[in-house]
Amino acid sequence: MATKNNIRSIRFSDELAELIDRQVGDTFTQKFENLVTKCVWELPKKEEHLKAIEEKIAKERERLYSLQKATEQLRQLENDLKTTQQYFKYVERRAKAIAEAAEEET
Repeated sequence: MATKNNIRSIRFSDELAELIDRQVGDTFTQKFENLVTKCVWELPKKEEHLKAIEEKIAKERERLYSLQKATEQLRQLENDLKTTQQYFKYVERRAKAIAEAAEEET
């Protein structure tokens, strides 16, 4: 292990003391060093990973919006088809009535 020539005295809050104490290590110094190391080396990687996840989420939101839009268009088409079917039934009944009336006249 490297020699520790840097001796410092610092003051910090009870909250920070709890954070340091939760770190892996046998002594306060090891715990403090592990916390600092984690912040310096691991945090940037985690931030990059988070950014990549956020980009994926944004793409999935766009995809979801497109799917919702397509679904709405399909619902509208289905409603249009149902309305058209109703009109065809109405036209069919009228044509049948006209045909029956024409047969009665002959």
